[in-house]
Amino acid sequence: MSLTASVRVRRGLRSFLASPFRRQTYLNLLYLSLAVPLGFAYFLLLAIGVPLGLGLVFVVIGIPVLALLVAVSLGLADVERRLTSALLGVDIEHRRPASPDESWRERLTEVVTDRGTWTALVYLPSKFLLGLASFTVITSTLTTGVSLLLVPLYYDQPGLYVGVVTDRPVELHPALYFGWNRLLVGYETVFRLEAWRVTTLGEALIVAGFGVLVILVGFQLLNWLARLSGWYARVMLGGTYDVVGTARRAVRRGTGGA
Repeated sequence: MSLTASVRVRRGLRSFLASPFRRQTYLNLLYLSLAVPLGFAYFLLLAIGVPLGLGLVFVVIGIPVLALLVAVSLGLADVERRLTSALLGVDIEHRRPASPDESWRERLTEVVTDRGTWTALVYLPSKFLLGLASFTVITSTLTTGVSLLLVPLYYDQPGLYVGVVTDRPVELHPALYFGWNRLLVGYETVFRLEAWRVTTLGEALIVAGFGVLVILVGFQLLNWLARLSGWYARVMLGGTYDVVGTARRAVRRGTGGA
């Protein structure tokens, strides 16, 4: 049991240290970076389209607006499936395209009653939350880590302060106590940090080493977030209606008929 745990620890440590050298890490980073603009665009589309369509329902034009919105959303869901497959390596199956023998009413009923249609409509705006989480991780870890890593290159620039400044001093109170002949003997000291400035190359290299650790942690968080995103996309987009495939078949059929 201990041997198995030791092997797992070594594998985990090896994976942690090798994350900057794996191609998949940067594909994950690209996928999560795209979640910011794409998620905002999806959220904006539905935030405008749904109220607009519902507001115009009592005027005949509202129903076509909602139908167009659903069709566009299913098309975007297909784009998301392909993007997830290409960048994360997660294959997501979709429903077969509608049969050309089905009437438009049958196709409409199939789309409206399909669970995948509604999960896709939920997934698209929720990707905005994924984008916010990705942006937070990228800015708080990778950006900070790179800044720390580059400290040896600029710490000694004139007029530039590199270090730590706090409004309130940071105090540490390490203590050690032990019993001796019914007496409690102990030692306690106080460490106070009010400000610390990087003034030597050795200190700058220590900061750079801490920056490497921050970057490694950031890559690990992004990889976990990418795996969670792939699982979420598979759950929400799996089995959705293939509106793109249906449109292609309709175009081919029309071209063949012409």
